[in-house]
Amino acid sequence: MGTPWVYLAILLALVSAALSSVALLLVAVLILVLAAVTRLWVKYCLTRVEYHHSLSSYRAFTGEEVVLTTELSNGKFLPMPWVQVKDEMPQYAAPLQGRIVPSPEQGRIILATLLSMSWYYKITRRYSVVCQRRGHYYLGPTEIRSGDLFGMFSREMRQGRDHLLLVYPRVLPLVLARFASREPYGSVRLRNSLIDDLSRPMGSREYVVGDSLRHIHWKAFARTGQLQTRVFDASTTPNFVMFYGVRTVEQPLQGSRPHLLELGILTVTALANYALERGLSVGAYVNQTSRLTSKLLQSPPAASPEQLTHILELMAQVHPEESESLAHMLSDRSRTLPWGATILVVTAVVDEATYATMTRLRRAGRAVALVKIGDDGEPLAGLGIPTYVVSGALDWQKMEQVVLS
Repeated sequence: MGTPWVYLAILLALVSAALSSVALLLVAVLILVLAAVTRLWVKYCLTRVEYHHSLSSYRAFTGEEVVLTTELSNGKFLPMPWVQVKDEMPQYAAPLQGRIVPSPEQGRIILATLLSMSWYYKITRRYSVVCQRRGHYYLGPTEIRSGDLFGMFSREMRQGRDHLLLVYPRVLPLVLARFASREPYGSVRLRNSLIDDLSRPMGSREYVVGDSLRHIHWKAFARTGQLQTRVFDASTTPNFVMFYGVRTVEQPLQGSRPHLLELGILTVTALANYALERGLSVGAYVNQTSRLTSKLLQSPPAASPEQLTHILELMAQVHPEESESLAHMLSDRSRTLPWGATILVVTAVVDEATYATMTRLRRAGRAVALVKIGDDGEPLAGLGIPTYVVSGALDWQKMEQVVLS
């Protein structure tokens, strides 16, 4: 009970004194006592109240189900006639049970619960949660509110966001509808896959700034007086490295096309799984920084059993905003790769800068190919870069395989 009730009690006391009414005086005293009790109740109603939520797993694939467990405990002698909990959740990982209300924040919902609790009591509830879409999501914030028996006065406390849920994209089988007749090395034949058989010595080429000193062909330098770099194959440690460009429109200010972004993510994960199953060392780079760590989204080439998980964690964090141009990332990160590595550029938008970088890498002796996401836009002609296409007309949510044509 708030100040208005206190004013009412004082007014009744004055009226009772003027009218010499004992009944009015008793009512005024009763109101004052109730006001004092309710204020005291509200002051301590949330004391030693704890709320926790947890998930059975904080890593899941799209479509998988996890269990959300909530615990509310009252660790004091004072009972709680009512307590309201509003727990914010991601829209695409919402509980299947319970009362769900809209959240003012886009992409979020609120799990609303109204309970009453006796002293020293704990309530545990479990909800099924289906991870509907890949991404990273937080549980919370949580608002807990309680008050007096009459609901006239209340108090609330808030808990911040916690517990990161990472939902992986689906890993679909890869189908190669056609094969390029010639790869960047000309005579290299595709062996029923997108990946080159670079198992023979490739000779040497002109030195390019950024080449490893370990690969300098010193005998050729002594003979010709010009720096040469030995071109190695990938037979002993074959590397298959993907560079994913997240831009889906010609100009960044035009927004984005989410279905192309998701198609690209499914393509990268399918390619990664395809290559790892064939014993290759696989890496992935995305031209943006993580919203979780503010670091570049990248996973250097590796052939360990955990590498697919690393790439899935990477792709779960992808968002529409690029942090650097695809051309710049390709030029910068390719310098750290072995010369026998196969470089695969995956993107919905291929601008002149990206094509120029790919062409420069090809002429320098790199194995470079392009996977174009979507059917719109004509690649620049005459550059001889093997190109594959993933149709943009596909419904990425219903796809059962990734087809490269």
